[in-house]
Amino acid sequence: MFGRLFQRSPDISHVELLLLSREDCCLCDKALAVIEHVRKRHPFRLAVVKITEGDEWYERYHDRIPVGLVAGRMIFKYRITAEELLSKLRARA
Repeated sequence: MFGRLFQRSPDISHVELLLLSREDCCLCDKALAVIEHVRKRHPFRLAVVKITEGDEWYERYHDRIPVGLVAGRMIFKYRITAEELLSKLRARA
């Protein structure tokens, strides 16, 4: 009954989120703001890649930007809330 009250949240400090974005993308800016907001309270690693035509990521993701990847798996595209992001990162911790 009380098990959930005392469960510790998974440590996400070792999780690396790869954010694929591009220049002049307001959705990308919003996604990055959400990511940074979550990182202030729950640190994790972040790599941001601004894709351009000809990049290795461009063919696969250019029409879905912004995209968040953890261990090569997409955890979001277009939009993400802080609660959704934290939940998805914890699930992959």
